[in-house]
Amino acid sequence: MITGCQSQLNKPQFILSSKQIVALSEQDILKFNEQVCRDEDKQSIVLAHDHVMSQRLHRLIQYLPNTINHLQLNYKVYLNTKPNAWSSANGCIRLNSGLIKLLTDDELLAVIAHEQGHIALKHAIHSFQHAPYIEIYDKANKTVVMVRNETAQQNEIDADNYAIEMLRKQKLNPAALISILMKMPVHNDVDLTSYPAISTRINHISQKLKNIK
Repeated sequence: MITGCQSQLNKPQFILSSKQIVALSEQDILKFNEQVCRDEDKQSIVLAHDHVMSQRLHRLIQYLPNTINHLQLNYKVYLNTKPNAWSSANGCIRLNSGLIKLLTDDELLAVIAHEQGHIALKHAIHSFQHAPYIEIYDKANKTVVMVRNETAQQNEIDADNYAIEMLRKQKLNPAALISILMKMPVHNDVDLTSYPAISTRINHISQKLKNIK
């Protein structure tokens, strides 16, 4: 749900305090995520459904669940050279064209499974509920949810674990999670301290796969 970086934005229009956040229901948070997803789509160049990259994505998602937590998942491809993907609590999963060009089919399936993990484990909802405060930027159509670094790092590990189990269940290749990380040594435009070290994630995935065998 982190859709902007504080250093890149002007002063927030308003801030939700921890007391205001506690008063939000899960449905309130889902509605907020829906708005964030719509705003991101409006600000991005979305490739047409019949574009070759969109067709490739929609061919691949047939191998994975299309609903999670009773939410219908929906996918779009943004015309953006940065290799990136994100998901929101209401079932949006978005991939940049740069990522689709960079990865093999197995690796794209691993990315999608990882993003599905964030939705299944309700990471965005929990981040919202436990944030010390949330900044809303009206003019930039951005929302910044302040998440503790250790929480964000654990979310990535947990989403990797979910992806491993899902890929194995669907008889796909969980080792692709490692090759993705080898191709993406940095996370663009994101504070690196909010992510576990690449080597930490690779070692964790490798050990998990070894234990499964």
